[in-house]
Amino acid sequence: MKHTLYLAAILLFSITSCKAGNSSDMNQGINSSKIIKNINKGKSIVIQDIIITDDLDFTQIEKSTIFSSSHRISEVDVPVTFLKCIFLGKVKTNRNEGDVSITTHFKSNITFEACDFRAEVDFSNAIIDGQVNFTGAIFRENATFNNLTIKGRETYFTSFSSEKAFNMQEASINGNIDFFKGKSKAKFSFQGTDFTGSARFSDMVCDGKVDFSLATFRSNVLYTYAKFGSDFRMSDARCEGICDLISVTFSADARICNSVFNNKLNFSNSELKGILDLSGTLFAVSEPNFENVNIVSPGKIIRTPLK
Repeated sequence: MKHTLYLAAILLFSITSCKAGNSSDMNQGINSSKIIKNINKGKSIVIQDIIITDDLDFTQIEKSTIFSSSHRISEVDVPVTFLKCIFLGKVKTNRNEGDVSITTHFKSNITFEACDFRAEVDFSNAIIDGQVNFTGAIFRENATFNNLTIKGRETYFTSFSSEKAFNMQEASINGNIDFFKGKSKAKFSFQGTDFTGSARFSDMVCDGKVDFSLATFRSNVLYTYAKFGSDFRMSDARCEGICDLISVTFSADARICNSVFNNKLNFSNSELKGILDLSGTLFAVSEPNFENVNIVSPGKIIRTPLK
């Protein structure tokens, strides 16, 4: 009986010590090596209200495959979940080791919900088989997701905020992606990205330049009620679904040149304070909807015939 009570006391102490909401734990933080060690043991990661005190480098995972003599892929087999955590160091999924490039393959879901990233975040060249959740995340330094491949059905950056450049260029997004009510204070770029599912950027507030040039939208793309404080680019893009730019505020120039729209393009109730340049763009189904568009001087719409 005494032995049973002793084990129960140890178990209770262990649970209390790991409780996410404990303020002393939040202040003390943990080292990323503990996280990597648990992943190496095949344990799912669920961490809440904790400070991660140093760089979290997923290329340090022991399990890996050799793609070529110059490319090795670290494999994360378990779900990775962080809730309301603070990352003081960098979070990254790629590095070089001599002449060898090391990238990361996540084989399940990853979640960084409401996390505060104090240093750079770099998920470039990563492959994610599951769903992705960065809802409410705060990026205080550069956030880079270039050449990222997401295979999961849903990706959420809902209500995120970025204080420095946010880049998801030449990425492949195979499901839906949501940036609803996000805020970007610097450059916000998806140049050359391929969106298979719907892409929602509605109610976003972007203070810096926005670039969707060379992007491919295979379904609907929604910018409804977004506010673009600087230049907006969507040139040399292709859109197979509906493109809604309804009730959008363009405070600077918007250039949508040499693009192809195989479905409806809607600017109704939007406000143009700069030049909207649609030169060389093909509208295969119908002309753009400009109903109730408010053009504020010196704003204007430029249309030139296709070559």
